[in-house]
Amino acid sequence: MSAHLVECLERNQILDAFLLSAGAVQIVEDYLQRDTLTLRRAAGAAGAAGAWALRVLAGAAERLRRLREGAAFSWCAAARELRDELARAVVRDGMSVEHRRHATTTARSLHELVPGLPARLGRELLRMPGCFRSFDMQPADTVLLAEDYAPSVAGRPVLVVGVRTSGSYLAPLVAAALHALGVEAVTITARPGHPLLPADRGTLREVVAAGGAVAVVDDPPGSGAALRSVVDLLASSGAPAVAVTLLLPLFDGGVPRPLADLARVELPFARWAVHRLLTPDAILEALSSLTGETYTEAERLPSGTVAGSGRKHLQVVYRVRTFDGDQRLIGVLGAGTGYLGRHALAVAGAVPDHVPHVYGVRNGLVFREWLDESERVAVADPADAPTYAAYVTARAAALPAVADRSLQMAGRHPVWEIASRLLSTGYGRGGLALRLPVLDPAVRRLCRVTRPSVVDGATGLDHWFRVDGALRKVTADVRAFSNQDRSCYDPAFDLAGVDPGGRNGTFVAALQAARPVDPERFLLYQLVHLQDPDSGKTRNRRASSRAVARYLAERLPALGPPADGPLCAIDIDGVLEAGAFGFSAITPTATTAVRALAAHGYRPVPVTGRSLDEVRERCEIFGLAGGVAEYGAVAYTHPDQHVRSLLSPDDQELLDRLRDLLRAARDITVDDDFRFSVRAYRARGRRGPVPASTLDTALHALGTDRQRLRIVPGLGQTDIVAATVDKGSGLAELARLTGAAPVHLAIGDSASDIPMFALARHACAPANGDDTVRAAPGVQVLRSAYAAGLAEAAAHVLGHRVGACPQCRPAPSSRETAALLAILDAQSGGRRGLPGAALRSATQAVRSAGAGPG
Repeated sequence: MSAHLVECLERNQILDAFLLSAGAVQIVEDYLQRDTLTLRRAAGAAGAAGAWALRVLAGAAERLRRLREGAAFSWCAAARELRDELARAVVRDGMSVEHRRHATTTARSLHELVPGLPARLGRELLRMPGCFRSFDMQPADTVLLAEDYAPSVAGRPVLVVGVRTSGSYLAPLVAAALHALGVEAVTITARPGHPLLPADRGTLREVVAAGGAVAVVDDPPGSGAALRSVVDLLASSGAPAVAVTLLLPLFDGGVPRPLADLARVELPFARWAVHRLLTPDAILEALSSLTGETYTEAERLPSGTVAGSGRKHLQVVYRVRTFDGDQRLIGVLGAGTGYLGRHALAVAGAVPDHVPHVYGVRNGLVFREWLDESERVAVADPADAPTYAAYVTARAAALPAVADRSLQMAGRHPVWEIASRLLSTGYGRGGLALRLPVLDPAVRRLCRVTRPSVVDGATGLDHWFRVDGALRKVTADVRAFSNQDRSCYDPAFDLAGVDPGGRNGTFVAALQAARPVDPERFLLYQLVHLQDPDSGKTRNRRASSRAVARYLAERLPALGPPADGPLCAIDIDGVLEAGAFGFSAITPTATTAVRALAAHGYRPVPVTGRSLDEVRERCEIFGLAGGVAEYGAVAYTHPDQHVRSLLSPDDQELLDRLRDLLRAARDITVDDDFRFSVRAYRARGRRGPVPASTLDTALHALGTDRQRLRIVPGLGQTDIVAATVDKGSGLAELARLTGAAPVHLAIGDSASDIPMFALARHACAPANGDDTVRAAPGVQVLRSAYAAGLAEAAAHVLGHRVGACPQCRPAPSSRETAALLAILDAQSGGRRGLPGAALRSATQAVRSAGAGPG
């Protein structure tokens, strides 16, 4: 970075030089401000005496570090001076030859001193500033903030505190703008949750002692928690509350509640400097400069506009007319300030055949061909899989990376860490203790990439358009190195993001065939794509469930169901699948049990309250003969795709009436996938059952017909089914359709499973079964819970442990596969099985670690 800084100064690229100097200071300050041995954070959780002792110990450790790392402190101080000089030049919009010569000499000196800095510091990575990379702020916005703030601090010194990371860039510019207005201003930065650097604490005390003011600046706030944390830190360091003012650039959402009681200067989105660049005249001038053509008219269109609506780039669409009378649609999108925005040009130049035509980048905005919304891809077509794979391959070849930097980004949410955190939820409260020593290293190995590259990160179907029969990828430059980036350097991440866990299994298989990738990586990357970055929860439970099921079906393939043979009826929730990951997923133990039953001539079939489409999906993935869905209302045979409803026309009409009534109710969502029953849930806040009052109102409107319905309460929903059907009648119909002998095994964990037990030669309930099913006559309560209970039941049927004979033993797997299978099997035995599951995962992780690359 220091070498690039020298080059920018030699080329008179002052803005880029400032951005690089601010980034260099940020890296060193983060390094110097790390919490020694986490002692200060531990002090916050200790008692009074323990906290005092830990703070004293932390202080001593910091003093020792200052002695040991004096070169880094000195380098940082000199780099700060250069950064501030360049900030003043940016605000002045220029630098004299003499000043530039001095700055260049300073930059060279700093570059020559880099080899003498700690080796660990040389491995630290730049954090991208959201303000200038992702949010379309301009340096001019800091001038506007300074102009609004300056009258209140006239004649007083000001300490401008930047909240890192963006504050490392914004604070020096604000201070430079105040300086230009005649206000004495100095700059420090702070990171939430960390103490100030010693010299910065001294600067704060000096400004406060002189009756000065403190201004705190950062990105447009999201929750406001980071800003509030820094304000509290300043207060604990001696800054009076009356001296502190927030300088807040804002999106349209306004000021978050944690900041509402603080003095502040606001810069609403409508006043941001970028809007001056979006006038028709500015657009015409920019386009002419970029293309060399003459444009006579630019009309801003209302469609396609996203502005001030959240923490993302704006995009505006113009219809422009050339001097020759041609009309074009031009998209003007935020790209980033200075060199940060030129990433868009690099990507467009790397994959020109796959993206819309880019005219160029100017003043942080990229000008490109705009595609019609009607051309956006909506359906996953297997015939397109080679094109998606070709984009991923071309991008990887054109944008190689020196190394996989995500491996150094622990604590900054790289993809491998997100995947590890998700998997850790399967171990309950013990997941955190297991993650650092076991899961993190294991997942890092599973996500190992031999040829790293700069990935896209946003390859979903909604980012693709079909133009004259050819696919074009939009927003190819937006996600990587942005506030939304989930750091990864593996092209397989882009492939997995096209349609993660998609409904069309043929399309997903075609993707993997077009650009082969380890199934382990493909699964983990799909799950990360499906996770909401804010809540950490899955955005699509069914897609996540499909992704896991397909992986297990590939690694533990079924041998194919026999053409005939006894049925084994298996409930899904609480038996075949568990929901510890935040979505229902089949476990390796359950997969192996189903596979073993099929290998010995039985026909496993799901009998469930879930929808017909969900039963069909599981039959397709695992090659099952069929199933019963929606509490027995419909039977399905998979080989011929035959659907048999057990509802009378009157019952179907009654359910349709109830569905309409619930749709009209406030804050209630009706699941349209359920066609032979009604599934509804509370939509506001946390998902849950339909409130009793709302359900009673809807049922009352049905009159006496309500007696023909049965309510099945659930933790996250309410199901309503016809009273004339149950899992027993559904299973009997499935047995008739398949021509099967009497049902050999039925296993379930709730009262709704009892009717199917009467049809089975062996009726079982896992140890997690509820009291009703455990007390049902003729039911064997197993020692094991969940999938382990299914395996125990299968062993009784087979006469030996699942997988213990050559006929049903799974094929040997690699150490990496065995490690992930062990992790995914965390919930196979419920809470009681977690200790054993953790031990198995640790054992397989150790074996995987010894496997070496491959």
